[in-house]
Amino acid sequence: MFYIIRSYRQSWLLLVPAIVAAAFVIIKDNIDDWPDFLDDSVATVVGAATGLLGFILSLNLNTALSRNAEGNANFNAFCGDVLAFGMFVCGLTVDDKEEEEFKKVKNNIRDLLLAAPQVCKYTFRKGVDVDLIPVRLKGRTSDGKRMSEKLYERNKEMYCLVKEYYDIGAMEAIMLALGNEMQNLTAMKVFGDDNAFHMALIGKWENIYSSYGNLGNIFGYKFPAVLDWMLDICLGIYLILMPYGLVEAKYHSIWLSFIVAYFFLGLHIVAGQIGDPFQPGNPNGKSQYATVGAAAEAAQRAVQSLFQKDKTIGLDNLNCDTPRLEGVDLNELPGRPAGMEKLSRERRIEIDKIKY
Repeated sequence: MFYIIRSYRQSWLLLVPAIVAAAFVIIKDNIDDWPDFLDDSVATVVGAATGLLGFILSLNLNTALSRNAEGNANFNAFCGDVLAFGMFVCGLTVDDKEEEEFKKVKNNIRDLLLAAPQVCKYTFRKGVDVDLIPVRLKGRTSDGKRMSEKLYERNKEMYCLVKEYYDIGAMEAIMLALGNEMQNLTAMKVFGDDNAFHMALIGKWENIYSSYGNLGNIFGYKFPAVLDWMLDICLGIYLILMPYGLVEAKYHSIWLSFIVAYFFLGLHIVAGQIGDPFQPGNPNGKSQYATVGAAAEAAQRAVQSLFQKDKTIGLDNLNCDTPRLEGVDLNELPGRPAGMEKLSRERRIEIDKIKY
């Protein structure tokens, strides 16, 4: 309930039917010759508006839920493609004489991949300010706001490239910069004479842009303005005339009108909010619906960790501690699934020892 009331721009309308209900009660109590023949007419109008609102609001809510689910799924796919691109690059090697140049290219790719999730998120939220593109979350303030390292602080060269081509789109500029770094890898003959690895990396690049394009297809579509106007007018008429049918309850019609209005206006507010998973959430509170903010930060952390470990320990000739198994019977598994134990008790099935 409080989630809807917190939407101040629209929730104040809940007071309208309550005030109108009080006005109708006062009018009917003080005007002896009030035209009672209006009762049936108003009831007909309210009934028609109720049916229309029930249909449109349920349709809007279903559309909003679909957009939320598809938006989160496609953004998660986008983040997965970004991470896959980074994993592919971390698996590449060069000769010692080109090691320094190769490290520079990898660092450029790392910073572009770190920027990609946040650029994608802000593209569909309110637009991207190239000077504020975050590449690493340093922490949060007491009120939950992000404290981030910006792209211009970490990699001026990539910042200038993205800024120069920003007019084609922030995400497009990121992809262009990635393509340029891929060409630098090709010039260093990282892929050797086998074009398969080169084509595979191009495929990773295309996957990232394809996922971004899917998001554009979903959220580029705007609900027809004529239907928005029709819904708003119908909802306004309903909120004004609906309390008239509750006048017989006297002043109880005030809170009754508030409750009825809450159902319809609440659906309208929820459908408008939940259909956009790119909206900022409340970092200090429980999320009311799924948004992409957590996925964007998780993707950044994964990319940062991937390139950091590749830089410090690499991927080859690794050594680590192995678990100790003293006192463990290797002829048995450590345990059985809880569901199997429950099934054996319910159906009186005797289960023998599990062997390797």
